[in-house]
Amino acid sequence: MNDLELNIIRKIQAGKIDEFEEIVTRYKDKAMTLAMRILKNSEDAEDALQEAFIKTFRAIADKQFEERSKFSTYFYRIVYNTSIDFYKKHKAKNFNLINIDDTRRNDDGEVTDITAFEMKIDTGNYQISSIYQADRSTLDNQMQDVVNGFLEEIPEKYSTILTLFYINDLSHDEIAETLKLPLGTVKNRIFRAKDKLKEVLMKKYSETEILELI
Repeated sequence: MNDLELNIIRKIQAGKIDEFEEIVTRYKDKAMTLAMRILKNSEDAEDALQEAFIKTFRAIADKQFEERSKFSTYFYRIVYNTSIDFYKKHKAKNFNLINIDDTRRNDDGEVTDITAFEMKIDTGNYQISSIYQADRSTLDNQMQDVVNGFLEEIPEKYSTILTLFYINDLSHDEIAETLKLPLGTVKNRIFRAKDKLKEVLMKKYSETEILELI
């Protein structure tokens, strides 16, 4: 944890609760991206994120946060758990997802593998929220739209990990800690998702362009 975050936490614990606004400002955009990956709806994501910030404030004020781990890892863990709980309470399962592990069909007999996604790419019907734009100013917008669409379609267990890795800038170890998963599982899922993403992008872009992204 850096000195700035530690200083903010100390001030909050001393009663200067307005200092929490700095935490909100520093983390709200990337936390919103993570919540959106899980809930797929801006209103639901905003509600879950608000609840996550409240939980985080209380944890700091009550000195429940142990400084042995990075604050960002601790906070994203709260965002993830809150979003998952919100999903279980308010959302229905969405079976119209790309299956990275193998080719399957849903209850309507529709293929849910990479072929279905490639067909969607060609339609150009994605309406991507600006919250999904990665912090890479040189990244081609059209390529980013494809990536965002890919992350929208793949199962949450993959999209969440890629979001934590690329957007939230967490290491493999930090992702494992955040999601309470074995390190090997995290590495495997990142590898499988990146490999499938590369397969999608190679339909449209050169390998050099793709390597700049993944």
